[in-house]
Amino acid sequence: EGEAQLLARTIVLLLEDAGIVAEAVVLADGRSVRQAIEFGDVELAVAYSGEEWLTWLGRADPPADPAAGLEVLAEADRARGLTWLVPAFGAGVEEPPVNATFAFFVAGPPGIDADLRTLSDLSLRLSERPELSLCVDTEFGRRPDGLAALLSAYSVRRDRPFLAADPADAVLGVLAGDCIAGLSHATDGLAWRSGLKPLVDDLRFFPAFVPAPVVRSTVLSETPGLEAALRPLVEGLSTGMLGRANGAVRGGASLDVVAADLAARLRTGPR
Repeated sequence: EGEAQLLARTIVLLLEDAGIVAEAVVLADGRSVRQAIEFGDVELAVAYSGEEWLTWLGRADPPADPAAGLEVLAEADRARGLTWLVPAFGAGVEEPPVNATFAFFVAGPPGIDADLRTLSDLSLRLSERPELSLCVDTEFGRRPDGLAALLSAYSVRRDRPFLAADPADAVLGVLAGDCIAGLSHATDGLAWRSGLKPLVDDLRFFPAFVPAPVVRSTVLSETPGLEAALRPLVEGLSTGMLGRANGAVRGGASLDVVAADLAARLRTGPR
């Protein structure tokens, strides 16, 4: 919720730069956002690809490939008069697009597991050291298509025990040394603020949840400069950039201050 508000306020600032007056509207959830933009109650929204795949398309198989998921959604929404501003596609957490999917975080330097980069690296470490624990929420830990399926995909014993922890407790569990890795979402502000780093899901087990602007097509065509104003966000926002911004909010900074800083960073572009 806080992340969506941060993105909305950042978009408002980028539009204002282009002389386009905009206002951020807080809605209850993703379904409310979808209804609002379809009915014309709002002109622009931030939608998460995986969530839209599940709730709007009604499909339980959102793809792990960010480009594949967005391509299907963009094509389906075009007939409804909606245009997805599809982001640039790079590699790693410091290149676009933002992917707020599930991620295992590990301690950064000087932690002894700071050398881990991918879930394949983690699986090897778990195989070498069976006493190590993972912190995951109870539902994911018990679902057949959850932790057991993940471990199987990465060639680790499916019956490995885990420590039950919601995302915040999973982050704290890693910091305390109770578990080698904790499951949260890749843009978790607490994790980024705490110096943890997300591991790359190199076998693409987790579905992509890419937040992207969705605009009513008539508004896009009738508002000169709108697409260009949003280009810095669409082409420049990375998982790491948004994670650090969320971390600033978790640290007590106001959404408006963090949004202004994020907009400024996006305007500057890669350094």
